[in-house]
Amino acid sequence: MILHIMLKEILEEILSLRFVLSLLLVICLSAAGGFVFVDGYRQQTQDYWNETNENLSAFSEQAKQLYELAFYRQEIYRKPKLLTLCAEAFEESLPNNFRLNVFTFNLPQVKGQSNFTIPYFSSVDWVFIVSLILSFVALLLTYDSFCGEKEAGTLRLMLAGSIPRHNVLIAKYLGAMFAAGIPLLIGLLISLIIVALSKDITINTDEWLRILTIVVLSFLYLSIFVFLGMFVSTRTIHSANCMVILLLVWVGLVVLIPSLGRIVSDVTSRSPGQEEFRRRLTEAEEQVNSDVAAGKYGENAGRRSPNPKECNPPARARYINASTDAENRVIKEHHNKMVAQAFAGRNLTCISPAVIYQRASEAIAGTGINHCVSLFQQIKQYQSQLKEYIRNRDRQDPDSLHLLFDEENSVAEWNAISKRPVSFDTVPKFQERDLALGQSLKLAIWDIGLLALFNLVFFAASFVSFLRYDVR
Repeated sequence: MILHIMLKEILEEILSLRFVLSLLLVICLSAAGGFVFVDGYRQQTQDYWNETNENLSAFSEQAKQLYELAFYRQEIYRKPKLLTLCAEAFEESLPNNFRLNVFTFNLPQVKGQSNFTIPYFSSVDWVFIVSLILSFVALLLTYDSFCGEKEAGTLRLMLAGSIPRHNVLIAKYLGAMFAAGIPLLIGLLISLIIVALSKDITINTDEWLRILTIVVLSFLYLSIFVFLGMFVSTRTIHSANCMVILLLVWVGLVVLIPSLGRIVSDVTSRSPGQEEFRRRLTEAEEQVNSDVAAGKYGENAGRRSPNPKECNPPARARYINASTDAENRVIKEHHNKMVAQAFAGRNLTCISPAVIYQRASEAIAGTGINHCVSLFQQIKQYQSQLKEYIRNRDRQDPDSLHLLFDEENSVAEWNAISKRPVSFDTVPKFQERDLALGQSLKLAIWDIGLLALFNLVFFAASFVSFLRYDVR
């Protein structure tokens, strides 16, 4: 009996005008998003490799003298992600340029990603289509599932026999999920075909597994709105009233609450502005200078001369390293506060299934703010690795003072770091590493649990409500 009712629901839905229009809309958006992605990804990949090869070429020139490797300021770019097709996560507006040498690093920057004369538009990725378009389609498919049949008199006839109400509920749910899954799968298939036909793009096994995981997440997300539509349908008498209520709820959950994230983060955890940042840098520098005056780093630490015998190179090195460390602490704290502000808004808007679904999809796809934070940590680790390499090579030169500090003129004049050449093949190079799928799932486990919890709550609400529903 469940199968019979489910097939009836599917047939009614796929023959309806709302289903046909929804399917056409999803197909058009998926095709447009696929073509735009292919063109943009090709250009981003080309720019990335051009910049990366240019950086490596200039970096290799510094291997003629070891100390020059330490002072060369590398420019590392964030590698374009193929799975931005699934969850773009505003990658175009996130930092993609990281500058550093072995002593210090700059705040991440956005560089050369888009034409600033063109207004920014949201990318038409899978998350956008599913969270915004298909969630509304799920409500369109279920708003009259009970109250509509009650108005037509068919619900009373259906329950006049011995059919248990929970069987009717399950059948209608499965029918609605099947109908909502058709445009979802067709849209995803179209965008994947467009990407697969591109000669410059290949999808590896790990990416296929991530895509499959995101598809499962999409069904879990749509299931929430199917249950929501069924619940409200059992709480109203007229289908028109049900549609109005669902529209208001949808606007609140999918549009309004996610849009409040920026406002909430500004109020609850505003990060310092540029003036505050510069003030803290100045204060840190003044504190180090006062320690110099107090003789904390040794005699003549503030004095510099081309002749190392006329000053105190070890004291000078301690002073400069203390100044560099103070600057790095201020930069790191400022970066952490900006990241905390970005997370705060999303954490406080997690009552929206759309926000939860977006966060989970980004974690699986390896995009978004988590990607930038992970990359920044990898770059910090690489900086330490490169510094240790230079220190080890410097120890092999008996003519060096073995003083590693951020003052290039003094280092060169005093031979504080070895000037011997090194083989560039032995020099550590930065390579961006993606999280394994298992690690990505761990990042998304709470969001997946919240999506499951939303499903459980709305299922229980619709089940209890339908058991008490007056079908007369």
